[in-house]
Amino acid sequence: MTDKSADADTEEFEGLPLRLAYSFLAEKGFNAEAVEIRQSKDRYRSYSSTLRRGKILDLLERNDLLNEFINTCWRFGSTDRGKRKTQRYKRILDAFRAGGGPEEEEENESIEETSFAYEEDLRDYLSSNLTVIDPGLKLFKDNNQVEGVEYKIDDDNKRIDILAIDKNKVPVVIELKVSRGYEKVIGQCLYYKNRVKEILGANKVRICIVAREITSQLKIATRDLPDVELYEYTLAVKLKKV
Repeated sequence: MTDKSADADTEEFEGLPLRLAYSFLAEKGFNAEAVEIRQSKDRYRSYSSTLRRGKILDLLERNDLLNEFINTCWRFGSTDRGKRKTQRYKRILDAFRAGGGPEEEEENESIEETSFAYEEDLRDYLSSNLTVIDPGLKLFKDNNQVEGVEYKIDDDNKRIDILAIDKNKVPVVIELKVSRGYEKVIGQCLYYKNRVKEILGANKVRICIVAREITSQLKIATRDLPDVELYEYTLAVKLKKV
């Protein structure tokens, strides 16, 4: 893991960056544990990504790796706000271990009622509600039963946010941006598209880019590209009286 890649991600994420965490753990000899956390279906109330972050922090602390991870991959974690986030992740994990589980999961919210603080939360929601993008869309699952969430597509550990299959059996690469979708994302998506063609032997692969705001540059960049769709999502807050 290079300092350059770490700097790029620490600038983008205030929340613990899951992708960097999985790579960091793999480099330290904890790949099996990282894969187990990433593929876990555990939830506490509406929390899934937050629970994963809690598990990662626990694993890092138990192996005296937390400070190194923060220094190299998540510098925001050393700030006061970052420390408060760390404590929140731990509280969610402690509550889950104390007896929280699927029976306490809150009712599913509609796409209009869900707020996404981080890209991982948007990814987790959409991977479970793909029909809001396209009716009949399903999550891809390979021959090893690995699901298409953060799906690895090369030896450099590049991963597709969501890989799905549409009703016509056409693979769909779904790339998520929690804020703005800039024109440079299309180069990334075209690489993913052609890698999926190679891996699956597919003749056609669709691309869906989901962002809070699609820039005019991205609209221009994708104007004449076939099988590319752009989506903007809307943030909202749902209150529940207790």
